[in-house]
Amino acid sequence: MKAIQLHGFEGPGSARLVDIDRPKRGANEILIEVKASGINYADALQTYGKYPTFGKEVPFTLGFEAAGIVRELGPGVTNVKIGDPVAAAVSSGGYAEYALAAGAAVIPLPSGLSFAEAAALPIQGMSAYTMLKYAVMPVAPSSVLVQAAAGGVGLFLVQLARHFGIGKVIALASSSEKLQLAKTLGADESINYTEADWPDQVRRATDGRGVDVVLQMSTGQVGKESFKLAAQGGRIVIFGAENYHDSINTEQVRQLIWQNQTIAGFAFPALSPIQIAESQPLFMDLVRAGKLRILAEHVFPLADAAVAIEMLLSRKTMGKVVLRP
Repeated sequence: MKAIQLHGFEGPGSARLVDIDRPKRGANEILIEVKASGINYADALQTYGKYPTFGKEVPFTLGFEAAGIVRELGPGVTNVKIGDPVAAAVSSGGYAEYALAAGAAVIPLPSGLSFAEAAALPIQGMSAYTMLKYAVMPVAPSSVLVQAAAGGVGLFLVQLARHFGIGKVIALASSSEKLQLAKTLGADESINYTEADWPDQVRRATDGRGVDVVLQMSTGQVGKESFKLAAQGGRIVIFGAENYHDSINTEQVRQLIWQNQTIAGFAFPALSPIQIAESQPLFMDLVRAGKLRILAEHVFPLADAAVAIEMLLSRKTMGKVVLRP
């Protein structure tokens, strides 16, 4: 079968199209004929060696999520049948014509959802839902700051914040088109973080108080300024795949102490199976009801994986970026 494997850590050019054997299904697994492979920012960072490979050594097949058709079922899998359209967090790499997934990780797809749209659900969609449920809502926030609000996770966060009843959703993005999209999907305020006074715009939008929750995936200056925008008693949730070795400094620790703030990390793969199993049907109820808009307009052939990853890194995309085997 055709697959995109990572052959080094020199960037997207290290991702190469190869012919490899179809993965062999084990017990409690399914084999999916992939129709759409989801690209995540973590994939891009893996090409530079800046994101964990979870024990895999190069060369290995890239990709954490895929959507397609069930072609084989292992013993113990009862929630889907052969021929069903599904999406899943995959174990064998999603940038391929076939991929393996644990039966428990499979999401049966409702009618009317394209495979490209479905590829946004297992990681990005579920990450946004569970982040809000487990890392944000316990503090009962009245305001939230969403970085990269027009990205794959960001668009879900903006919409789901409305579902969870957060009073004010402030979206950060880098262009007028992205800002307008975030507003259309429910953001109360859309602010361009390339403008020098964007932190002051956030403060004005909160009457000078700051935001109850900062959803932080950016480092650099945007990350540092976002950190400062947390309100008294607020929470900063760090969920990005960037390297944070230099982002928590003495000044920030002082801020946390003297403003009674908390900092929390979030990683969807680190949730317990029980948390994921409880959340998945609730999230999919919203998808089936048409309450979430899924944007998946950037679709590339499998052979153009390096080009697609470069486009994601250029910040020129909105919503999900997808490969089509």
